[in-house]
Amino acid sequence: MKVMRREVVNENSWKQPFESIYRELEVANRKKNSLDDLLARNRVSKPTYEYLSRNLDEEISKLEAHLKSLTKSMSKRINELQKQIKLFEVFFANLELLHIGFEVDEETYARQREIMIRGMVASKKEMEEIEDALKKISGK
Repeated sequence: MKVMRREVVNENSWKQPFESIYRELEVANRKKNSLDDLLARNRVSKPTYEYLSRNLDEEISKLEAHLKSLTKSMSKRINELQKQIKLFEVFFANLELLHIGFEVDEETYARQREIMIRGMVASKKEMEEIEDALKKISGK
């Protein structure tokens, strides 16, 4: 069980960095838009604008590169979860066959069935969360 708990923490390791980078990127883009607006209204000098704009562009580029790298990892995780769900389905079908053939007692059947259902539900939930997060950035 300890291994499974450790894996769960690692499996969701995409979530916090994704949310953090996504927020930072939104803030940097808002700053860039505000800076453009300040220049358009002559509230900042051209040299100051260029200096700040260069820094923001660099920050945005770094964040976008980091986000791109993270989305690749998230896509790989979706593939892993799809394989995992298929395995759960095969194991679940095998358990049902064993149960129908009276090769496994009721208590063992119920316990293993519950474990597999929880595993499938957790895998599907994580996959949906990743897909939603990826949709969030593709919508931009």
